[in-house]
Amino acid sequence: MSNYLAIAQATEALRGLLARSVQSDVPYAVQVEARKPPGEPVTEPTITVFCYRITPNASRRNADTPTRDGAGRLRRTPTAAYDLHYLISCYGNETQLVPQALLGSVARTLHEQPALSTQDLETAAGQTFLAGADLAASPQAVRLTPSTMDLEDLSKLWSTLIQTPYTPSIAFEASLLLLESRQTPAAGRPVREHRVRVVAGRRPVVEELRSRPAGTDAEPRPGPVPVGHEVVLTGHDLNGEKVVVDVGGEPVDPSAVDDGRVVFTPPAGLTAGMHPVRVRHAVTLGDAVRTLDSNGIALARQATVTASRVTAGRLHATLDIAVGDRQRVSVLLDELDGPGSHRFDAAYPLPGPRDPRSVEVATSGVPAGGYLLRVRIDGVDTRVGEDLRTPAVVF
Repeated sequence: MSNYLAIAQATEALRGLLARSVQSDVPYAVQVEARKPPGEPVTEPTITVFCYRITPNASRRNADTPTRDGAGRLRRTPTAAYDLHYLISCYGNETQLVPQALLGSVARTLHEQPALSTQDLETAAGQTFLAGADLAASPQAVRLTPSTMDLEDLSKLWSTLIQTPYTPSIAFEASLLLLESRQTPAAGRPVREHRVRVVAGRRPVVEELRSRPAGTDAEPRPGPVPVGHEVVLTGHDLNGEKVVVDVGGEPVDPSAVDDGRVVFTPPAGLTAGMHPVRVRHAVTLGDAVRTLDSNGIALARQATVTASRVTAGRLHATLDIAVGDRQRVSVLLDELDGPGSHRFDAAYPLPGPRDPRSVEVATSGVPAGGYLLRVRIDGVDTRVGEDLRTPAVVF
């Protein structure tokens, strides 16, 4: 991990590496500078090292997320991963092909040493303007790889360098730099006691939810669960030390448990509509209790219309279970002896005061006749008879 000087230190280390290597290759003095290509071509042998672009490292850009908890408190030090893109340009006497000779030396050097060594980085940190740079201590080496640039990319790059003539150049990528945040997370609280317990088995898995009339041996059926039915969950690894079924946030003790099945009765106050269900294993660790939850599965609680009437353009329906004020309620009417159907949505939230087991919906434009009545509560329709003619309401 490195501080804000890491980019400048990497550039200076690359410049120093090229300066030492090129000087041993050519018989004349070469100036190696960390700057963009000059607007006026220089005649003296010169190499410029220009960091023209910085991009997030694709493989490490999200490696440190999340760094904060739900309350916004810092849990780990944020670290940004970047790649540096360099344009290395060479200048000198064109008739003696000095730029091309320098370019060959640069290419060979960076192929022989495709990474910035610790010595190169420490030497760069010795510059007064880089005092405090700590890239040399990073556990991640900065590797150098040639960049493939076609004619179009090369043209775009040089066109951004206004009034700068083209010269023989080579592009390299330095990867990767890890920039560490100045913020540090608070230390965790001290550990008073080490507790380790190995629990046999695996996390419970629920595969299917069915229901049947309570207290019977009838074959459980899939679908919504009406009043008077018990729920049968099937799966594997469902048995444990202490098994509780979580139904919409309310714990329920099952009536029967084995490794592949859990049977329970929904709580009496469970409203109509959809509710998440999980099998929860309680694991005792000394004085503490930890839980191991299964995957969630949806329980569709189904109401039944016990009475209905139409009065002054309003339909009143009484149900056998409660409906919450903030549940979406619709009334569906299907002609008993015809193809017509109607839908009316109740106000949201349901206006009060009211009986929790009743709903009231304004109706209009319904022709006289008998209709099959369904009340849809959060997407779950009330029960209807096998003949699809009950419960009925007459307009």
